[in-house]
Amino acid sequence: MSRSTVLHAVAAIFLLIVAAPRIRGEESPAPAKPSAAAASEPIDRQPYRIDLHLAIDPSARIDRGGRTRLIREWQALVHRFVGPPWLVSVAPKPSPLADGDMEDLDGETLANLGASADKIWLVRISAAQGHSGLSFRGREYDTATRRLGPIQEARATVVGDAPRALMQFVLDLFNPTAVITGQEGGRALLLVRGASVTPASDLGRVASKGTVFLPLRLVTTKDNTTLVRRILFSYLQVDEMVGPVARCSIVSALRDPLTQRVSRPNSLAAIGIKPGRSPILLRFLTRGDQAPAAGYTLTSRAVPDGHPQEIGMTDRAGRITLKPEFAPGLVILRLLAANAEPMVEIPIMPGEGGDERDIPFDPKPLTVSYQVKLEALRDEVIDLVAIRSRLEKRLEARLQGEDYEAIEQGLKEYSTLPRRDIFAQKLEALKNQAAKEEASSKTAVLTKNVQARFNELQALIDRYLADDAFAGYTDALERKRAEKGGGKDSTDASKKKTAPSAPKATSLPATAAPDTPPSSGPPGVAAPAAQTPPARSKTSDDNRPSEPF
Repeated sequence: MSRSTVLHAVAAIFLLIVAAPRIRGEESPAPAKPSAAAASEPIDRQPYRIDLHLAIDPSARIDRGGRTRLIREWQALVHRFVGPPWLVSVAPKPSPLADGDMEDLDGETLANLGASADKIWLVRISAAQGHSGLSFRGREYDTATRRLGPIQEARATVVGDAPRALMQFVLDLFNPTAVITGQEGGRALLLVRGASVTPASDLGRVASKGTVFLPLRLVTTKDNTTLVRRILFSYLQVDEMVGPVARCSIVSALRDPLTQRVSRPNSLAAIGIKPGRSPILLRFLTRGDQAPAAGYTLTSRAVPDGHPQEIGMTDRAGRITLKPEFAPGLVILRLLAANAEPMVEIPIMPGEGGDERDIPFDPKPLTVSYQVKLEALRDEVIDLVAIRSRLEKRLEARLQGEDYEAIEQGLKEYSTLPRRDIFAQKLEALKNQAAKEEASSKTAVLTKNVQARFNELQALIDRYLADDAFAGYTDALERKRAEKGGGKDSTDASKKKTAPSAPKATSLPATAAPDTPPSSGPPGVAAPAAQTPPARSKTSDDNRPSEPF
């Protein structure tokens, strides 16, 4: 089948009737049959024919006249802000489905409700529970793709604001359709229906940057019937609009979600999707034994580069329920083992609803075991870093206070702590062991995440377990001691050099008394004693004994 034939077959699904270029009121007749001229219009120039089934609950206290005014004012807003891309008609008698339980609706129930319309809107207005005003609740059914959109909700605080609230509500309800024409530069190319129809304002553009589409595969069976299958866990987000062509990023858990390697004849289409108001039920199972993945952490990050945020943990059965408001737009969910190793990543739209989805994954037991070991080793390193930091602050304070005994005691305490080489050797041994197990088991053990953890821990060891700071304190202690000791010794030497010497005790030599003649006095009278001359005092410059005069 040639490319042109495939594109023609896809476009044929979306070739629908162009109604009269006016907004039909509540009492308008049913849309006319498609004409040959309308059917030949390119898909990007075809507006959307929409049937609104509006049910009003008695609790809303809106009578028939109030209903007519509400619809008339709302239609004026549609004409003012959207214009030609929408051709809206209001069913005079709404379907009972609009007043029932919208959670239980399916596409088969709505298949025959509006065969002549492109889209069917089921909307119910009731009194707001627990609040004043009105509550709007509804779903959209696309007849071309046979897909039922998520539940949407809105609220009007006062009855007079109902037309404007209904206008915002249907903008959230509306989802465009498109044909996937190919890929270019890793992005999908979509030809969007109605994108060439000029809207009344920018608010009425059927698609713009940020619009999200669900990719669909249209498979032709042997009996020439067409099966519309959603490509699981895949989304297309518009990066830019070039005329009617949308260039979209491919956000998928699959390597090639838009592959053409399919055995049966098929083509690709897409339908828009917005965040809904239904919970999402997920169940994670380990591949092989289908055991429940209990106690795993689930995180989410906004597409394309949001920050991860933890949103919950799986229960004993591996289940987790995501509330509609857990994120404002398209996100990527990541299931983590040991709060570190990613097991599986899937994109999802919040509030999309639907049945519970089973998500199998490879548990990677060896990889998880090394993640746990790395976390334990990292905790040891962080504890040691904290101890060293506290000790370093204490040493700094003691050094400023010149408490050298306390510094010496702190350095002794530091010498008892484990050295950097010990942790580096443990880390290297752990990495070598992981490489050996990977080679023997022939399964991925050293994943990108594990390798990143090894590198982070090595950098942590190299940066925070270096000995430079404590070596500096040791040098400072020795330098202070040297300065103190050197200053005392030089002062003593100076004192010894400049102080006068203490005088030495000297003994005068014995001087013999001169010979005196015998006393010639009378007998019995003693002779006078001999006189000794005074000695000259000793000075600092003369240490010799003093000599008599």
